[in-house]
Amino acid sequence: MHYLRVGVAACATLVCLLTASGMARAQTTDSVRARTDSIGPASTTITSGVGGVGGELAPVAHAKCGNGSTDVALRRTAVAAAFVGGNAALYSYFKKAWWSGERAPHFFFRADWDENFRDQDKFGHMTGGYHLARGGYALLKSACMSPRKAVILSAAYASAFQLQIEIWDGLYKKYGFSYADVIANTTGTALALLHETHPRTLAIKPTISYWPSPEMRNANNIPGELRPSLDYSGQTYWFSADVNELLPENAKAYWPSFLRISAGQGITDWVNPKTGANERARRKILLSLDFNAEKLPGDNRLWKTVKHQLGYIHLPGPTLQLTPKVIGIGFYK
Repeated sequence: MHYLRVGVAACATLVCLLTASGMARAQTTDSVRARTDSIGPASTTITSGVGGVGGELAPVAHAKCGNGSTDVALRRTAVAAAFVGGNAALYSYFKKAWWSGERAPHFFFRADWDENFRDQDKFGHMTGGYHLARGGYALLKSACMSPRKAVILSAAYASAFQLQIEIWDGLYKKYGFSYADVIANTTGTALALLHETHPRTLAIKPTISYWPSPEMRNANNIPGELRPSLDYSGQTYWFSADVNELLPENAKAYWPSFLRISAGQGITDWVNPKTGANERARRKILLSLDFNAEKLPGDNRLWKTVKHQLGYIHLPGPTLQLTPKVIGIGFYK
């Protein structure tokens, strides 16, 4: 198979679209949704937003994106380079970390639901699809792409990038092309698009926490290839709800704006910390209070961007574990 057949095709398409659009339409006014929490330069300006009621485009302030044709062309070239460079860097990582084993005699498919790590990898795939699409959308908007085009192209990029991983997996005995992974990837991308087109739904968003498991902390003394990306017992995936945002106006005063309620899944050890042998983990279903870093004080533009990204991390807090047995945890990490 040629190097990054699917991924390079996606990147090349984005390069062509961004460059052509930058040269031909640098003087036009693009519509960009008015949000202060987007990734990328806040100088991107606005004529209309994707996230009106029911997802309809709604007119807002009118202004021009960028400082002339040269600025717009440079933005789009930089963003195109970021897509290509990011794709190549991630491929290099996967090549060393995942595709260094024995190749399969032929391409094959695999349904890998509910294995020993109890679908923690599927939550990881979903989270990856979400952030690829979310980040791609923000980068395209920073390059003066209209919101509608940015939504379509970011979804295409996230889907193509994750699809190429499954295609490569299908060539190695240890993995195989997993349609279950594709479902998880698509779910994450779809959730990102829902959030971009209907901003009110951002009141509930995916977050993640990680604390090295006992087996990870002992990885140098046990057999196997355990690393943080495979340390499923140390990963917890959450859906965090901004309660204050969901409450009606007359009730907001009764709930602290910085406090979220989160529901999550973790697992018990799936690798024996002493022997390195695989064992079947049990699911940990969790309910938690956590601090929303996006509510930290300060309105500096860069600081607001940092806070927004920190909002996708579930910070340690009091937690009720519901399974495999009910336990109150004062400071769940």
